Amino acid sequence: MSRASSRPRSPATLRPFEEIRDRRRGPGLTAEDWADAALWSLEEGVDALSVERLARKLGVTKGSFYWHYAGRPALLQAALARWEQLATEEVIARLEELPTPQERLQRLLAVTFDPAPAGRLEVAIAAAAANPLIQPVVARVSRRRIDYLVSLYRALGVSAREARAWALQAYSTYVGLLHLTITSPETLRSHRERADYVKHLARVLMPE
Repeated sequence: MSRASSRPRSPATLRPFEEIRDRRRGPGLTAEDWADAALWSLEEGVDALSVERLARKLGVTKGSFYWHYAGRPALLQAALARWEQLATEEVIARLEELPTPQERLQRLLAVTFDPAPAGRLEVAIAAAAANPLIQPVVARVSRRRIDYLVSLYRALGVSAREARAWALQAYSTYVGLLHLTITSPETLRSHRERADYVKHLARVLMPE
């Protein structure tokens, strides 16, 4: 997790998940470099993860991969661990730098529902949740995100029971919009239409 700073970050930097995508890498690849590259390859579907393809993309021999991982399953687990850290734990850490729960929730809703390349990756991982390596990670990430939403709603003065209902509504809306954006992109036909809908969601999902 990143260290807290005295100045809130802009909404764009609540996407540490995407900051790694085009990061320049030196000649000596680390295990984390391989995991990051593998993570973004999942955008094309979990079956697209290939050590050979990654080696070509990274400009190294496949042999260098085996300095760090025993095989593809270990690399997939490492990629999922990076996803869990970057797309959930790091986002929560950065949100906690904001001074009030209302600001945290508003910022989270604004960034979460805004279109981003990470959306396709999230859908690809969710679509492969039946995979025994992926299912426990997806379940754990969903619980962590929902629990954090519950904590934000509770901090706004909502009862425990209602806070969970608010959190489930927010998270299920997020998951549904992700799938809709990927499978039926014509539904929100323009950037303006989507922006208006995101504003609507932010109003609907904020308690009065």
